[in-house]
Amino acid sequence: MSHVNLFDNLDFGVAEDYERLDLPPPSRTLQGLTYDKAALRSLGRQAFADMAFYYPLGHLEKLVQIILDPEAGDNEKFVAKTLLENAAVAAEGVFPMCQDTGTALVYGWKGEGIRGGESSEADASILDASILDAGISEAYAEKRLRASQMGPKTTLLETNTKDNLPSFVDIRSCQGSDYKFLFAAKGGGSISKASLTLESPAILNDQSLEKILAARIGALGASGCPPYTIGVVLGGATPSQALYAMELSVYGMFDRLPSEADGSGQALRSAEWEEKLYRIAQAAGPGAQWGGTHLALETRFVRLARHAATLPLAMGVSCSAHRKARAYMDETGWYLEKLEKNPKRFLKALNLPSGEAMEIDLSQPRQTWLATLRGLRKGTRVLLSGPVCLARDVAHAKLHTLLAKGETLPPYLKDYPVFYAGPTEAPQGYASGSFGPTTSSRMDSYLSPFMARGGSPVTIGKGGRSLQAREAMQRHGGVYLAAIGGAAALAGKENVKASVVVDFPELGMEAVRLVTLDKLPALVVIDANGEDFYS
Repeated sequence: MSHVNLFDNLDFGVAEDYERLDLPPPSRTLQGLTYDKAALRSLGRQAFADMAFYYPLGHLEKLVQIILDPEAGDNEKFVAKTLLENAAVAAEGVFPMCQDTGTALVYGWKGEGIRGGESSEADASILDASILDAGISEAYAEKRLRASQMGPKTTLLETNTKDNLPSFVDIRSCQGSDYKFLFAAKGGGSISKASLTLESPAILNDQSLEKILAARIGALGASGCPPYTIGVVLGGATPSQALYAMELSVYGMFDRLPSEADGSGQALRSAEWEEKLYRIAQAAGPGAQWGGTHLALETRFVRLARHAATLPLAMGVSCSAHRKARAYMDETGWYLEKLEKNPKRFLKALNLPSGEAMEIDLSQPRQTWLATLRGLRKGTRVLLSGPVCLARDVAHAKLHTLLAKGETLPPYLKDYPVFYAGPTEAPQGYASGSFGPTTSSRMDSYLSPFMARGGSPVTIGKGGRSLQAREAMQRHGGVYLAAIGGAAALAGKENVKASVVVDFPELGMEAVRLVTLDKLPALVVIDANGEDFYS
């Protein structure tokens, strides 16, 4: 085979998967199809507005399967039920499904028969990226989506860009007379789970490859908000090709790949290794965040051609906030993938109890709620009510700098549990926007110096903590709780009753807040004895 093109195998489903948008179709000219740039901008805006609130149908159906699985534990059934409830709240169009409304990702494939009126295709792609950026920015502003992108001022100094730009736009030329897109929004927790190594070809045997994959999956943990879609790509002409294919695989874009190849360079998808990935994930431990076997919702395994001396191995995930939408333009118009607008129908068919949980009143004196939490063992489910302090990365860094200058910690870091979170903007009539935990391990280096000065007695976030953090908690009688990642719309609407900025207002979503909770579910992950639920 003289040329193997991955684009030929992209899975764009069937016509019934899409709805036609009310946008002007392209016009036919001597040069090909010419499209309206304003329509492209509107497509980007609509895609990212939809993805913030609506899930793909197949993703929700997989969550239902966890609830119906007779072997699933109570905790993971509760998490899956909570994620479905979150989908129902998000679909009301007020609270985004996740507080981390993500880095905007656009993958495009532009047919050779498509023209935008520019002097060259390179100019056209650059302009299209700018136009898509404008549409994405409109969506984030109109829907009050969180701005999470940090722009450098120097090598070490940076600031929030305030509009969630720049996005990632990758437009490639291909054969045909249509323009195809995959839109995705990916939060920091799941992006951080991507890994790439260059392996020796000596691992191309069942035992060695399975051992490496088991170590990779075992390291995923719960901080990326499982249940995950796990994608693995073995091979690739370059490391960047392996990463590119992995990014697409977790969104099902290579589901049409053949299961066998003839050795000429054709890529393949391995059902056998997808099953192995799933079994490895079942045994990994974190399950659907609070233990169990459902760390993976789905798995994908893609094998690519490679240079004889290199073997790239890429792994990544899409999290429980599975935000993706395909789109295309052809001579008949613009089309965007349908997303599920009525998740409540799944909940009506399920009648699950909430399970037992201990109510914790954080409005009591500090010594009272702290003694109560210190008395709980790892794995205990709780419902948190009362005030907590919200502080995350930048606030922690600033407070640590104050300590280095000989200053003291502010009272809010000592008097309340510290919740690692940065919510979206509050809708009218509500105290908070979408509200969910961020990855706790990023704050691990601050824990020992803060706790030594009476700060951070109880911390709340998502995922596991390092040995360093666990030892600090054991020394100082600290407790760590995990909230459910990926349920921010539900928490923002139902579990937050008040929110006020108390420090660093210039930090935007990273400002320190005092927030009043009402029965927010959480799990004791590290107890005051240093026992770790995830160990």
